[in-house]
Amino acid sequence: MLCSKILVAYDESELALKSLEKAIELAKLDPAIEIQVLHAVTLPIKPNIYGNAFQEIEESMLKYGKEVIKKAEALLSEIPNASQTFVVEGSAITTLLEHAKSQNCDLIIMGSRGLSGFKEFLGSVSHYIVQHSPVPVLLVK
Repeated sequence: MLCSKILVAYDESELALKSLEKAIELAKLDPAIEIQVLHAVTLPIKPNIYGNAFQEIEESMLKYGKEVIKKAEALLSEIPNASQTFVVEGSAITTLLEHAKSQNCDLIIMGSRGLSGFKEFLGSVSHYIVQHSPVPVLLVK
């Protein structure tokens, strides 16, 4: 078996969709493969926002995250494999690495924007995940 549990980093980007499609393609090879799709919601720093504004922003961003993940759920419903979706508060880096470890995922699939120059020097989510992931990472371009 290639793997038993695939974690897909998902947002509304074209690369996230391609990543999910790649996970589905792999899952079709073995009905025992489970796909988990994670959408990270990065909230603004709380102390800088006064009153109920933070709670309203938080609720709005989580609601939006759930709408984004519904698109993934629609694609996952087309295959017989087990699947789960998650909308998690936190940075993409932290939530992906923690989720992969806590859920015993054995492959992460995510998009790579192919940064170059100064942006590459500053780093990217995909670069960090590749460097620090305890499991193999498949980058989709």
